[in-house]
Amino acid sequence: MRISAKLTLGMIAGIVAILAISGYLTVNREVQLFETDMARDHELFAQAVSASMARVWRLDGRARALGLLQQFEAGQGSVRVHFVPKDAIPADPRIDQSSLARVRQGGPSLHDKLEKPLPKLYSYAALHLGEETPGVLEVSESLEPRDAYVRSTVLRAALTALCLALVCAALTFALGSSIVGRPVRALVDQARRIGAGDLGMRLDLRQHDELAELGREMNAMSSKLSDANLRLVAETAARVHALEQLRHADRLVTVGKLASGIAHELGTPLNVVSGRAKMIFQNQTSDEITRNNARIVMEQSERMAQIIRQLLDFARAGKPNKSSIDLRTLAASTLTLLRPIAEKRRVTLHFEARESVSEVVADAAQLQQVVTNLVVNAVQASPEGSTVEVGLRMSQQRQRVAGGLDSDLERGFVCVTISDHGVGMNDVTMERIFEPFFTTKDVGDGTGLGLAVAYGIVQEHGGFITVESKLAEGSRFEVYLPIPDPQ
Repeated sequence: MRISAKLTLGMIAGIVAILAISGYLTVNREVQLFETDMARDHELFAQAVSASMARVWRLDGRARALGLLQQFEAGQGSVRVHFVPKDAIPADPRIDQSSLARVRQGGPSLHDKLEKPLPKLYSYAALHLGEETPGVLEVSESLEPRDAYVRSTVLRAALTALCLALVCAALTFALGSSIVGRPVRALVDQARRIGAGDLGMRLDLRQHDELAELGREMNAMSSKLSDANLRLVAETAARVHALEQLRHADRLVTVGKLASGIAHELGTPLNVVSGRAKMIFQNQTSDEITRNNARIVMEQSERMAQIIRQLLDFARAGKPNKSSIDLRTLAASTLTLLRPIAEKRRVTLHFEARESVSEVVADAAQLQQVVTNLVVNAVQASPEGSTVEVGLRMSQQRQRVAGGLDSDLERGFVCVTISDHGVGMNDVTMERIFEPFFTTKDVGDGTGLGLAVAYGIVQEHGGFITVESKLAEGSRFEVYLPIPDPQ
């Protein structure tokens, strides 16, 4: 129900209640005045009749006095006058006999009202003949005029209340609609626009009350929210830029680790190139051997160029570029790039794809960074002579949202597993493993960014990372990347 309607109903209810109470009090007062006037008239009438009867009674006797009483009664219309002897019973036995006895003994007049079967007012006054009181005069009159007066008064009060209620209702509704209804509707519309994200609209309530003040505050709130949105957009852009810089820095750290392995990897091909080139220069071989040596030079040069291209592609910073990626090929090429690091630490890298793995939509460079970070950590945590297993498989998992599981949604994922047989981690370390700048390595061996960067990249791709680890047994990281929905 709208406010104007509530105000109207409340106003009508209040007016009706006030008029009802006022009418009730007015009717009661008028009825009391009416009955008081009737009782006073009865008393005056009884005194006049009593004085006349007493005079006639003394001069002409009882019979003449009663005849005079009949003449009085005949001329009074609805008023009835009756002489009740001293020991007789009044016309209505319900009259208070004790009070009537006091009247007979010369006491004050008695007025008694009886409502049933017909409303009547009875008044009694003593008839004095000197010191003797032969009886009392009973004056009775119907109260139907009182009831008719009450009905007319109630009807007038009801009509007055109805007219006043209608007038007040019309005024209240009109004023409520203009003063309250219209501004409230404007405020509601503005609130809906703000909820929908439209912060450009402003209210213009041309009145001077609390609703106008609320409208001005909503305008101020819209301005503040608009400014906050602009700041949020700028801060988000700055945060994204900082994350990209952080990931690029982590890639450069990894490139430094790869450099030593690549230097070893390039040493042998360079020696071969140098030796074969020297042989060709000295022209100590036949033509067939020369061609064979030239072929070997080309193969080894191409091998060096490929290694350098892989290193440069990995270190190059760029904007995210998502496309359909074959994880089997990406994982294999990444392990080829990392094998020199593993061989330097005398750790074997083993890759296995147990089944046909679906493609995922992702940024190849970012996923390569994830696999690189996890494999390098596994190699560094592994003792000499151990093996780091990298596997690919399909998995059905419940979608993780807001740090938990959504039990109502299950979908397919590609799982990349990296397992080592190193020192493992305790519970305290596992709780903080993905925090930026947290590391258990010695100073200079790690920045604490690798796992944090990997965690952020996987989350941005709609996936998640799980980790299992036991001290002295090793660790197992599982990266889940969602399979794209079929179009």
